[in-house]
Amino acid sequence: MVKIYGFLFHENRNLSKFTEKKMPVHSYFVLLGFTFLLIVFTVQYIRLQVSGSGLLGTPTIEKLYFYSGKIAVFTTWVLFILKAIIPRLGYIYLPDHASWIAVGLLYFGVFIMSVSLVNLGKSLKAGLPEEEETTLQTRGLYRFSRNPLYVGVYLISIGSCIYFPDLINISFTIYGIYIHHRIIKQEESFLSKRFGKNWLIYSARVSRYF
Repeated sequence: MVKIYGFLFHENRNLSKFTEKKMPVHSYFVLLGFTFLLIVFTVQYIRLQVSGSGLLGTPTIEKLYFYSGKIAVFTTWVLFILKAIIPRLGYIYLPDHASWIAVGLLYFGVFIMSVSLVNLGKSLKAGLPEEEETTLQTRGLYRFSRNPLYVGVYLISIGSCIYFPDLINISFTIYGIYIHHRIIKQEESFLSKRFGKNWLIYSARVSRYF
């Protein structure tokens, strides 16, 4: 019995060493960045609900790929947060300045996403608004990129790979970006049909990403 208790005590000490390491400063910046993004998204979601416009639309591509792509990107963000909370997580350790580069990408991505969410307003939709009226967004960040919201998504996921360079994380990021590129192509095809000449003029003036 004493040996069993001794073993459990030893294991608990090892677990404590793993989880109780003091978080570095950049970890707090990561948590702050995601918290700010969550607040912005929540406010926009509430505005959509109040206006009677839902967030979910018709999947742009096959449902399996559409939703798995969303889950892949979301997973990279969760891993970003987990690495910030548990600094010893993972098996590849990069110098501290690499973590700050990741934080920089996170904040740049959060800024772009936040502004894009505000620019979209009631037009914000996960999927296609088949039966709803929508407007062609050409103001704000949409003057410089046709898909700034997705640019922000990509930046955060890439930042996650730098902050937590794990094979699973990198795989999810590559898959998520690939699927969202497919989604974008289908969305732009939809916009071309709906807005015709206005879309042609806009797409000729503004690039898909940068």
